[in-house]
Amino acid sequence: MPKTSSARKRHITLIGAGNLATAIGPALRSAGYQIDAVAGRALPASRKRAAALARKLGGRLEQLDEIEPLSGILWLCHTDDALAETAALLAKKSGWQGKIVLHSSGALSSDVLAPLQRAGAWAASIHPMMTFVAGITPRLKGVPFAVEGDREAVAVARRIVRDLGAEPFEIRKEAKVLYHALGSFTSPLLVATLATAERVGRAAGLSQKQVRSIMAPILQQTLKNYLEKGAAAAFSGPVKRGDISTIRRHWKDLQSVPGASEVYRALVQSALMELPAENKDALVKLLKNST
Repeated sequence: MPKTSSARKRHITLIGAGNLATAIGPALRSAGYQIDAVAGRALPASRKRAAALARKLGGRLEQLDEIEPLSGILWLCHTDDALAETAALLAKKSGWQGKIVLHSSGALSSDVLAPLQRAGAWAASIHPMMTFVAGITPRLKGVPFAVEGDREAVAVARRIVRDLGAEPFEIRKEAKVLYHALGSFTSPLLVATLATAERVGRAAGLSQKQVRSIMAPILQQTLKNYLEKGAAAAFSGPVKRGDISTIRRHWKDLQSVPGASEVYRALVQSALMELPAENKDALVKLLKNST
């Protein structure tokens, strides 16, 4: 298969203009990459976002079904559910020999790009373990990026990650789903737990501002303890002490907060599986009786 020239490997077309592309695009440009084009779907909102990102990055605006493989690298930054369809659509074009195609799904492997591989492209997945939300651009320095795929594409992906100041590591294809679930526990499900805690605080008569102010110091110290000492050493509170009466009172009053008692029970059950706790037998019995 023909090699893509090193010069063209610094030219990138981005597909998608969501939170990830909006953060990655400027970082790539700052690292010396040329963003040739930004492509989005034909939907008005998608096209508007793509146009704004293209202007910001100095690239062309293209429509997904009209894109040509002119850049050395094509980076797909849109939703997992659209990847297979997009790969099949793009593979209908000619000129993929030796091109690098990347996608940023955390759960899907490079196999989803098989139509483009059959058309002659090298494919890899390149996923940053970072949260991307509207209006906030995270620093990428030191962020781990999981990469896997064709050797040629992985080499390019690793170079891009290092150019961004981030840290590449290779992952097995079959491990990606669990790897991505790790990320879900670490960020969005953590936020979901904090949102439940916030509702409990509001039910106690505190304002949202008060709740967040109260949570901040203990949350920051807990994360510090965990990162420095690990889960067992960072674990504290009534479950660790085996304080049955307190847990029973928690359980009783949490019934008044929709969904909170179910979250509490699931987290206590998880803690008993993983973490040091006194009176485990009594705690397990309490959980069984609370169903």
